[in-house]
Amino acid sequence: DGLSPEDVERIRKAIRQVWSWSYPRRLAKARCVNADGFFVCEKCGNVTPKIAIDHIVNVGKVDAGFIKRLFCPSKGLQALCSKCHNEKTREERKK
Repeated sequence: DGLSPEDVERIRKAIRQVWSWSYPRRLAKARCVNADGFFVCEKCGNVTPKIAIDHIVNVGKVDAGFIKRLFCPSKGLQALCSKCHNEKTREERKK
């Protein structure tokens, strides 16, 4: 009985999809657009055509604090280019 790991993963993906429409995420995305309409990475400062909105504090696994960590204010989010985002994700997974 209970939730299987696959069920937990489906729930996590569904909640993250709802988060992708959230107002704080949209604010973080709008904050990194330069005057020419391009995205600027908040870590390295490079101009990039695509940006990843990343949680400064890792959201982690689905547990009692998952929703609170995921739906944080926009100041808890950062806009990163793919290189910076991949580096940060790699470091977090090492821990």
